[in-house]
Amino acid sequence: MDRKSLRDPAKGFTLVELMIVVVVLATLLSVGLPLMRGQLATGRLQSETARFLGAINLARSEAVMRNLPVSICPSAMAQTGIAECSGIYASGWIVFANADRDKIVDAGEDEVLQVFEGLPPGYHLTNRSGTLDAFKLINYLPDGSSHSPRTFLFCPPQYSKVSPLSIVMNIVGRARLVEDWGECPAA
Repeated sequence: MDRKSLRDPAKGFTLVELMIVVVVLATLLSVGLPLMRGQLATGRLQSETARFLGAINLARSEAVMRNLPVSICPSAMAQTGIAECSGIYASGWIVFANADRDKIVDAGEDEVLQVFEGLPPGYHLTNRSGTLDAFKLINYLPDGSSHSPRTFLFCPPQYSKVSPLSIVMNIVGRARLVEDWGECPAA
């Protein structure tokens, strides 16, 4: 042996030290990933619910500001580029000035105020009992009322253990967010 190898031992980790690090990392990942998935699903559901609540608040404030009816209807306009009311809200929705309060976006008369993408795959938007996909037109009158109380239930994907969120509209048109207010459909 030469003198240099005795004074300067080899640098690095032993096999035992590396195995301990691998075991600790595997344990942290096995505990942390399910918790992280739940947090991501909760955040996504809250985000999607907030988008719809934002559309409701936009329609109500625009109806008051413009002094004419403003509506929200299900529409795939974000994908197709065609302003028409059809389908279900889970596929997307639009907010538009709707002078005659019908389910038709009249060219030249009605103005599309905002277009919204649909929900991500696996998420559902139904009525409170979870038996019917949400599809009905929401009309706001110039006084800010809707005269149509409803509940929109936002359901997470089936694999997640996230509580559903609801938007509850009273007869005056005020919308509020409620947790665990309804039952999601079973797949």
